[in-house]
Amino acid sequence: MTRKPVIEETALELFASEGFEGASLGRIADAVGIRKPSIYAHFRSKEDLFLSVLAGAMRRKKHSLSRYVLSRAEAPFDDTLLGLARRLMNDYEDDVETRFLLRMSYFPPSALHDEVMALVNPFLGQAERGLTKLLALPRNARRLHAEDAESAVLAYMTVLDGLLAEAIYGSRDKALRRLEAAWPVYRRGVLKNDGDANRE
Repeated sequence: MTRKPVIEETALELFASEGFEGASLGRIADAVGIRKPSIYAHFRSKEDLFLSVLAGAMRRKKHSLSRYVLSRAEAPFDDTLLGLARRLMNDYEDDVETRFLLRMSYFPPSALHDEVMALVNPFLGQAERGLTKLLALPRNARRLHAEDAESAVLAYMTVLDGLLAEAIYGSRDKALRRLEAAWPVYRRGVLKNDGDANRE
């Protein structure tokens, strides 16, 4: 019997390229090399398969992004945030799982809107809280203009949202050009100058 992960991996690729509506269970079964009824041994419906694929992709992306941030624990936080933005835009172009996650987050299937948002919103909330903790560390907080780290993170998430939308609607190159233009403005808005930070 075909293993569940093989079905999910194949479904992810088709959902990413053709959307929820375009990726029928018959197409998924054909791509796996099984008959359509075999899918029902693992999933109740196409909707069940889609939500399982989405939840798994989110778990893996959360782990990957957390590892990236932790690996840069000693780097200036603004460099880490810039690297994170670049990484997400590159991943959107090069990684089918990231492409799937972003497309489904921005354009969830209408029939599954509430279920998708019930997964996406906690994911984003956890990301905001994690970055806020990072910026609230004393070595980072003393560099901030903002009254608190939360303001700097909310501003970052707003910039990131616009950049990822550009990557989806336009291209990675256009999004990266916007990032290079916007990033110095963001830094000036949230960071004290070096002299001010060093005097504290």
